[in-house]
Amino acid sequence: MLNMYYDMMINKYINQIDTSIDALELKLRVWDFINSLDKTDLSEEEIKNIVSNIGNLGTTLEESNSPKFEWYLNTIVDNDLCAKCGACSIVCPNHIVEFEEKPFIVKECLRKGNGMCQEVCPRVNAGSYEIRTRLNSFEEYYYGKSDIKGQSGGVVTKFLEYLLNDKKIDGAVVIGGSHWKPSSMLVTNSQDLLNLHKIDIDSTPKSRYSISSLNAIMEAGEMGFEKIAVVGLPCQVAGLRNIQYHQFNSKHDAERGWNGRPAKIPKIEYVLGLFCTEKFEYSKILDKINTLGINVDDIVKFDVKGPNFLISTETEDYEIKLNEMEPSPGCLMCRDFDAELADISFGEKGSPKGFSTVVIRTEKGKIIKDYFDFNNDVDIEEIEFMRNFKEKRFQKEIKHRKESGKANSYYYLWRFGGVGMGQKGRAYLRFRTTIGGYYDADLLMEISAIAKKYGGIIKLTSREEIEIQGIKLDDVEDIVYDCKDLPLVNGTEGPLVRSLMSCPGKERCLLGLINTSEIAEKIEEKYAEKPANYKFKIGITGCPNKCLSVSTTDFGIHGVKTPLTNDNCNGCGRCEDVCKINAIEITGKNAITDYDSCISCGKCIPACPNNAKDIKYKGYCLSIGGKGGRETILGHEMYVDSEDEIYKTLDAVFEVYNKHAKNPQRERLASTIKRIGQLNFFNEVEKVKLSK
Repeated sequence: MLNMYYDMMINKYINQIDTSIDALELKLRVWDFINSLDKTDLSEEEIKNIVSNIGNLGTTLEESNSPKFEWYLNTIVDNDLCAKCGACSIVCPNHIVEFEEKPFIVKECLRKGNGMCQEVCPRVNAGSYEIRTRLNSFEEYYYGKSDIKGQSGGVVTKFLEYLLNDKKIDGAVVIGGSHWKPSSMLVTNSQDLLNLHKIDIDSTPKSRYSISSLNAIMEAGEMGFEKIAVVGLPCQVAGLRNIQYHQFNSKHDAERGWNGRPAKIPKIEYVLGLFCTEKFEYSKILDKINTLGINVDDIVKFDVKGPNFLISTETEDYEIKLNEMEPSPGCLMCRDFDAELADISFGEKGSPKGFSTVVIRTEKGKIIKDYFDFNNDVDIEEIEFMRNFKEKRFQKEIKHRKESGKANSYYYLWRFGGVGMGQKGRAYLRFRTTIGGYYDADLLMEISAIAKKYGGIIKLTSREEIEIQGIKLDDVEDIVYDCKDLPLVNGTEGPLVRSLMSCPGKERCLLGLINTSEIAEKIEEKYAEKPANYKFKIGITGCPNKCLSVSTTDFGIHGVKTPLTNDNCNGCGRCEDVCKINAIEITGKNAITDYDSCISCGKCIPACPNNAKDIKYKGYCLSIGGKGGRETILGHEMYVDSEDEIYKTLDAVFEVYNKHAKNPQRERLASTIKRIGQLNFFNEVEKVKLSK
């Protein structure tokens, strides 16, 4: 209990002093000093003095020797692009990234900052298309309130209390702080959550509108916590998702530090987002408070109402024009009002006064409905108004940066599928192949006109996809919107089911044995852009000629028809003539088929003039786990009799692959089969098929 009391007092006074030392680092220094004392009954005043002295001493030492080290993210911070979310400061395995209203490094980085810190930065690459696809995002709108006194109904705090009590999480990272100065805090039980009021710390769900870090996540990791919930602003949610999906976005494991280990980060079980228009530097808010003659301890709420920033006490509301508040410059580059990547988003827009608006966005987020009885008549137009406000401000800032020559990271372009970087700072936009690779002439004319409009060129890829290449980064969004009404889907980039290729099949080819287009349409409907451990390619051909090299795709399909000679045969030899692989030999008045050589193309069956060819077997040959590129691997063959079995087998293969696959963006299906063993893999596939 004494340690908990000290911890609360340390947190209290850390947030009251002006120091350049990171809050977590200062806390560790204070604890080291306290542990060195031969005393176990420090008073509150003594703790206050220790925190103040160590904080001021550290600031003096750091200011006297604070060289600016080379760091990739200097380009983001120095050009006012930084979201100031703090994500970079919790993933550095060497603990050299600190955060005090903005991130900076305190020692030389061997990678010059070209590591995980820049990979998770949401202002380098939002990664939101990849993340939304994996989250299978949706939106359900509700509003409600709890029995806790907090901003907008206190639903966030109550929900965290439920999660802690039910052992769904080990702890929760929230934004607390004294005198309305925010700090990242870790609470480990519902009583601590509710006791925040009793130690001069404002209620957790109250919005502070000033910059804060996520350093308590690092603290939770160091303490050995396994799973936590995190409450954050939209920019922080974006950073958290980049951390969660780092392997998929960056194509490798977490960066290892000088000690050979990555930073300790617990599993982020629930990501809870808060509505936000912008945030401000604490010192600027404090200046406004002092100018208005308000005692900071009398403030009960900050809020944004239209064009005004609202400071409320129990007796009065004070309005300040937002354009007088000087928001953090990076906020002008944000278009996300309601934390679109969170499991659940919370705010008050769209709901009656005193209630929380709750937007459920993932299957995991639906758990909140187990704890609350919600109303569902949310005023979505009010939320849309704020979204549009942020979008207009964002577009204005983009235009300003372009006209004034200011830097732009174009992080937001990766919210669209199919966008990739080419040479010389130009981008490309790729579209999924149409069924069979057929394109209407008028469609090609429209695509050509759009490419010409923006100075791009068109490429047809090896998978029959259309790409518009050579696009200026400023034009990418415009091209995406210009193409949105075309019968094309932009995407097929990254660890997901790539464009499905199919040959003409029996509908358009004399050699075709199966209806490839019909099968392709059914698979495309279910699997288009479906996320996987790595790229997953599907190919369909109508016959064993395998014009599309289906043997070297992850899941290949081709039709088969095996002949059986009947008594009508007179040995005319016509079947022998048409057989391309010499699998038929005429003996007297009989045609003998060498089934070890026969590929079941069925070409000899319609060629027989005497109706002497019956069908021994008709079905589909599946090729599973093939691979081309750097290493060529032929897939394992499996025969199925019906079209329905194709879909059941594909479902099972896809499920087993993603269950056992490791190293996202590196391990293809072929490698997974090899690692766990062919017999083990296909036995599990059969079990999954039987269970469906």
